[in-house]
Amino acid sequence: IDILTGTATPKVVERGHDQLPTFAVGRELSKPAWAAVFRQMMGRDLVRPDPDRFGALWMTDAALPILKGQESITLRADTVEGAPRSDRSTARAQVDEEDVALLTALKARRRDLAQAQGVPAYVVFPDKTLIEMAEKRPRTLDQMIGINGIGARKLESYGRAFLEVILGGAVDSAPPARRKLAGRDAAPIYDRLEEAQVALSRGENGLGKYLSCTPSTLKQIAENRPSTLSDLYNLHGMGEARTERFGAAFLDILREG
Repeated sequence: IDILTGTATPKVVERGHDQLPTFAVGRELSKPAWAAVFRQMMGRDLVRPDPDRFGALWMTDAALPILKGQESITLRADTVEGAPRSDRSTARAQVDEEDVALLTALKARRRDLAQAQGVPAYVVFPDKTLIEMAEKRPRTLDQMIGINGIGARKLESYGRAFLEVILGGAVDSAPPARRKLAGRDAAPIYDRLEEAQVALSRGENGLGKYLSCTPSTLKQIAENRPSTLSDLYNLHGMGEARTERFGAAFLDILREG
């Protein structure tokens, strides 16, 4: 924003950014107005925080047609003009400079979700939750549930949407049964059970008939922790063939905890 508005701060001058052809090209808008522009662009997924460069933004593929003049967008004038305090200036007062861009993007995502549901923004997440997200930068849903204000229900409803902002892209899809275990002791057990069934899907020699367990069956095993082959056999979705194929490996995992 300092470059766009032509503000020659010591950091801008030190890095030679005052010599860029884009220096001061956006002088007609104030800093709060430019902050509102970027906030709306992040809300439309045109720019995202760069997870590898704190405080930096990068353009998404959706922004390329606009950049080339092939498409246009219309921003809310009432947001761009006259805003007494922008999200970015508020964010700057709440977190370290390196986390400002991410916190601003998280707030933009929260605003979009709240507007879509017709609820106040704090119903999605309060500021303190977004601040902790920006500071801790969780990389998985399991890590996210350790953040203050995020329980199982909110993780299921909003976790992926905010994790996409933090990671700067799409989040690997996990079945609902696995997402419900996020942050719980059963979660790593589920993951190891899943790895074992993939390795044994065609038997130890790799030549057998393909077999697998559904996510809901793996969730049952991870939660109930059967201790014998008989207990495992009696779980819904197992039966004789799957117990014979996976039983010993599953019980080893459960014993190890």
